[in-house]
Amino acid sequence: MLWWSHLSALGGLNVTALLAVGVAAWLVGARCWRLALVWCGVFGGALLVAAASQVAFIGWGIGIRSLSFTGFSGHAARAAAVFPVALFLLVERGSPRLRRGSVAAGSLLAVAVALARVQVGAHSASEALSGCVLGLGAAALFLARARAAQDCSPQPLLLGLLAATILLPRADPAYSHQWLTAAALKLSGRDRVYLRNDWQPAQGPYVPPCAPARVRFSILCT
Repeated sequence: MLWWSHLSALGGLNVTALLAVGVAAWLVGARCWRLALVWCGVFGGALLVAAASQVAFIGWGIGIRSLSFTGFSGHAARAAAVFPVALFLLVERGSPRLRRGSVAAGSLLAVAVALARVQVGAHSASEALSGCVLGLGAAALFLARARAAQDCSPQPLLLGLLAATILLPRADPAYSHQWLTAAALKLSGRDRVYLRNDWQPAQGPYVPPCAPARVRFSILCT
């Protein structure tokens, strides 16, 4: 479980947001202005869609009960959007095979992050999978434009940011989920959030299927 937790944390904002800023700074440093705007648009768009889907469930209960879907996994979406792009830019001057391999490696890492979100009980399979697909779609849109662009040489800044993420604590900035919750309650006018438990009143509280036994016992006894 510890391994899955560390892998899951790679999709956290303190890793993916830093890499996303590094990619934008790289492109600006290489004077690829339009490509930098494209990157900001596709990455920001993926984040906005993921956040909006979560707010929709928290505030209005909008989701897909049959799939246990309460919103796109933000971790999976961010990881899938940024990892293929960052690795592609690192080997941008390499051979076509190397560039394709780097994109594939980044995509596989993103899939692993999505799987980890399920394993640690943070999301259902539908939420992790859809978040991963959302992020990969954003990455694909950017890469389609990047392949047609002129040389965007690697900048030392992104290399430093890549190394820095290894040393950062594996946790999202404090209160990020609380901000989403507060926004959902403010917009919906409710004084109580919707929970996954609300879909299963006759079956007791929702327990993630992959949660450790001690977590399951604690939830069921509260």
